[in-house]
Amino acid sequence: MVRVKTKTEVATIKLTPNCRRAWEAAAASERRSLANMFEVALLEYCERHGVEVPAPVKAATTAKKSAAKKSAVKRVAAA
Repeated sequence: MVRVKTKTEVATIKLTPNCRRAWEAAAASERRSLANMFEVALLEYCERHGVEVPAPVKAATTAKKSAAKKSAVKRVAAA
């Protein structure tokens, strides 16, 4: 079985020591990883406060951009 990699974004944040301890305590109390706790908390916040999360960019658009870059590289190499 092939697993699709869905978590591809990396973010770095700075927290106060107190906020870090709260994050760790919350994650531990729900037996979650820090990353999962952050994701769940953020999505719950957005839902509770009516923050609309934009739809993801379609993969076809990314594939077209990738193909265009490859084509441009070939044209430069051929010149």
